[in-house]
Amino acid sequence: MLRSIIATAVLILGAALAGSTAAVAQGLVPCAPEHGFCRVPYPTRVVYGIPGHQVARDVPGGGIPCSNRAFGDPAPGIPKRCAYIARSAREDFEPPFPHRPVRWRETEYGGPAWRTCADENGFCGFRGGKRVRYGAHGRYAEGFYRGGVGCNNGTFGDPVPGVPKHCQVLD
Repeated sequence: MLRSIIATAVLILGAALAGSTAAVAQGLVPCAPEHGFCRVPYPTRVVYGIPGHQVARDVPGGGIPCSNRAFGDPAPGIPKRCAYIARSAREDFEPPFPHRPVRWRETEYGGPAWRTCADENGFCGFRGGKRVRYGAHGRYAEGFYRGGVGCNNGTFGDPVPGVPKHCQVLD
């Protein structure tokens, strides 16, 4: 009887340890939900997204907004979070910066920016997969496309009827 109790306890403990999140296995420390601010105690790398769909940025210290604006959107439509890489307990820890860090400015951590790529009924061409939005005056329909997309109501619908529109790609 005692053996079965011990065996069960070992199995439960093993399952709990094996079921640890990837963040713990990688030494990640959760720091903020999406739209929050990730404060870091030292220069490190901050990871944003969900498991399997994430992006990372080196942060020289202080912190960074935990947002699509700062990182881009690695998982559209899904709530994301930020975590930073914990320092090693070893004496020979090397920070993730091969160069001297610089102070963040709005334009530096603003992340990817929207760039106009075509007017209405034109073609927005690019390499690889990109987020593209279509519209005007702050009203846009968005999608993810590969290699380019027609910039028209047939592709995106009409987010702003009666107004000339354009396409923008997230670079």
